[in-house]
Order: sequence, then C-alpha cells, then structure tokens
Amino acid sequence: MKRKKAGLDAKRQRYGYIFVSHWLLGMALFFILPLVSSIWYAFGSITMEDTGIVTKFVGIANFKMLLLENASYIDNVRDALVSNLYSLPIILALSLMLAVLLNRNFIGKSVARAVFFLPIILASSVVIIVMQDSRVNASLFFEQGDNGFMNIDTILSALNVPEEFSSTLSSLLGNVLNLTWGCSVQTVLFLAGLQNIPMSYYEVSKIEGANKWEEFWYIIVPSLRNIILLVAIYTMIDLFTSVRNPVMSTALSHMNRGQALDESSAMLWFYFSIVVVAIVIILTLYKRFCMRRWE
Repeated sequence: MKRKKAGLDAKRQRYGYIFVSHWLLGMALFFILPLVSSIWYAFGSITMEDTGIVTKFVGIANFKMLLLENASYIDNVRDALVSNLYSLPIILALSLMLAVLLNRNFIGKSVARAVFFLPIILASSVVIIVMQDSRVNASLFFEQGDNGFMNIDTILSALNVPEEFSSTLSSLLGNVLNLTWGCSVQTVLFLAGLQNIPMSYYEVSKIEGANKWEEFWYIIVPSLRNIILLVAIYTMIDLFTSVRNPVMSTALSHMNRGQALDESSAMLWFYFSIVVVAIVIILTLYKRFCMRRWE
C-alpha cells in the first residue's frame, strides 16, 4: 500500500514538473540570462564592434561615475523615492475606499466593477495600437504630454483657464488621473478580500451598536491585513518600475539612443538596491505596527 502511495506521489510530482517545464524554460531564457547579463554589464565597459558586444571588466567605475560625476542621477533617485513613497498610501487608501463602495448593493454594480478593470485592458500596448490605428482617438487622446492618456493642457485651454493657473491645475489633475488609473488591480484585490469577510462579523457589530466608522476599523481593515500586505507589495513594485519613473525613463533612453548598456545597467542595479531596502523597511514597519495590532 505504501509503495502504491509513493508511486502515485512520484507520478504527480512528474506531472507537476512537466506542467511548469515551459515556464521554467521561459524563466531561464527570458529572465535569468538577461538578469545575469545586466549584472555583468553594470561592472563592465561595453563597446559595439563588428563582431558584436565586447565587454571589459572595470569594477565599480560605472557606479562611481553615477554617484560622483552624474549630477542628475541622485536627484532622479530622490525624486522617484519621494514620489513613490507618498503615492503608496494614497493608492492604498483610494483603492480600499473604491472597493468598499463597489462591495455595496446598488443598481449597476456589475457595470461599475467592470469599469474599474478597464485600465488593465487598455494598458496593453496591443489595445493602444489598435485604438491608434483605427483612429478611434479624438484630439483628447494620445497627444504629446505627461498626463497619461489625456492631454489636460488642451482641455484647460479650451475652457479659457488663465495660464498662471493652468500649469498647476494640469499637474494636479494629471497626478489624480494617474493615481486613479493605477488603482484598478488594487481595487479588484480589495474587493475579493471584502467578499470573503463572514457576514456574521457585521451582524455582531450591529448587535453591539457599532457604527460604520467602527465597523471599518475593527472589522474590514483587520480582516484585510494580508490583502493590504499583498496590495502594498504589488503597488510598490508597480510604482518603482513604472516608465514614468525618472530613473527608469533615463535608463531606457540611454539604452535606446546611445546603446550605453553599461551605464544604464549600473543605474538600474543601484536603484534596485535602494528600492529593495525601502521595500524591506516598509514591510517591516507594517508587520511590526499593523499586522501584530490587527491579529
């Protein structure tokens, strides 16, 4: 009997390995090898020759150049960290409030939930290319600007907003649109967590005379403590790797224009080390001051 059980477990393990083999192959070819290559590029000097890429090991020379000679790099890292760290609690709070509202019973609830998932569909490059090629976009969309898909400057100009206020208002509206656009996945995750909270918790709170504010802080938030951790990790990774990030955009421009793979790799790996430290600190503080309190 034990032999049959052991044989069945081994067979299931083989099926499991076969099932994930294509993912492991793709991981090795499209992630691990480029990852190792980028580490080698960060510590080397790259020249493009007829025979291909020639790399010469130079140690930490690229990092010294970034920290001591490149005056804008440290400013970009600082701006990225500050912007992402203040955007994190805003996105978490906004997506949680949206999830709480969408979890209530009202007319058109399914349509409203579908609307908040549209950014995930529209964010794919294929959909954007199709929309551009089919000329579905009006003058409101896909114009030059830094405010997402909408050119807010054009809208403010059409509304005859004074120029001294339009730049500030455009920046504020652009940040609001970008934050709202970045809450779709978080809202869906929070909504799934809200639907798993037992209704008996709410019934007991009503019997005890708790109001909605107390219900939110003593039932909803503690019940979503693990979901909040998951959403926080996802949001931090999404923010730190966004193309709107000044460090990421600068590194990509170096790769595309000058083929400076060594300098751009050093930029990204130094930035990655700082991001890892920031994420570890945030998660440690969350587990210490929030998770223990809500358990």
